[in-house]
Formats: sequence, structure tokens, C-alpha cells
Amino acid sequence: MPTPPQQARSIATENKMLDVAEQLLRGRDARQVTVENVTKLSGAKVSSFYARFGSIEGFFEALHKRYLDTIYESVLLSELSQYHEQPDLKTSLHFAVKTTFEFGYKRRHSISYFITSGQKGGIEIRRKLIDIISKILKAHIKEVRCTDVRRTAENVTRLIYAMWVQVVLQNPTDFSGRKTSLASVIDTTTEMAYCYLTKE
Repeated sequence: MPTPPQQARSIATENKMLDVAEQLLRGRDARQVTVENVTKLSGAKVSSFYARFGSIEGFFEALHKRYLDTIYESVLLSELSQYHEQPDLKTSLHFAVKTTFEFGYKRRHSISYFITSGQKGGIEIRRKLIDIISKILKAHIKEVRCTDVRRTAENVTRLIYAMWVQVVLQNPTDFSGRKTSLASVIDTTTEMAYCYLTKE
């Protein structure tokens, strides 16, 4: 049975093994994440791996938890909570899209595994994003033509999430074969969401 690390050295060893897994996932091949590769590249002992995680499945669970914690701490709970500081609906949407897309692009190699492997955490993330979009709509309700805020937030989240997945899985230029910047994808997504919310 895995034992949660208590000492600083044990925590550092665990983090180093998880760091190695993220590096291996940059090749988008989860088969490279093995006990042998993780322990060899991190310098950890095999016994430490099993003491920390119990199995390779437990290791992936820890990696998944780290992924969710990173999103909640660095994006959804901190940066995106600043939506209320934006002066209007379009600026708020742009802020939310930009923050989410830039994070996804920066961490795309490790995130892509969790998107394609069907982990349940994706539902949690989408629900959190729906809550944030709902708050944005309520903060700028005079600009929004729809009356069902929750359903409208779900639809906007579907749009943003679909575009975000493309950013994570592909470089923007690879999506259409035309030279495209991340900023352009952010602007286009914002414009589509804004038009849906405000146009009759």
C-alpha cells in the first residue's frame, strides 16, 4: 500500500519521478512511462517508487492529481477569478480564453495524455469553467441577450473547450495548415463567444 511522503527528501523524490513522467509524456506516448524509465531517469530506487505509488496505475493517479491541482491552483482558482476586474463582457471573455489557452499551450505535452485517455478530471474542469463563465455573464448581464445564464454558460464553455483541446493537441498552424498564431486563435474564440452571447 502506498505511503504518502512525510519528509522533505521523500517529497522531493516523488516530485522528481512525476517530473520525469511529464518529460516522457512530451513525446505523447504514455507507453514510455514505465517503472524502469521513471526510476532510471529520476535516480530513484524501484522500492521508493512502489512505496510512494504502489503500482504504475497509482503513479498515473498521482500524476493526474498533480495535473488537476496545477490547473485549479494556477489557473481556475487564481487567475480566472479575476474576471470581475474586467470592465466589460468582451474583455472578460478575452481574459478567460487567453488565460486558459496560454496555460493549455504551455503544458500541452502532459495535458494531452489526460485529454486522450478519458480521465474523469476533464468533467471537473469543464464544470469549473462553466461556473466561471456563468459568473462572467452575471457580472455583465446587461450585455447578454440570453436569459438562461447557466445553459448559455454551458454552450460557451463547449465552444471554448473545443478550441482549447485543439490548442493542446496541435500547434495552431497545424490545425488548418495556414500560419496561425496562438493570439489569433484566442481572438477568434473570444469573438465567436461574444457574438453568440450578444447577437440576435
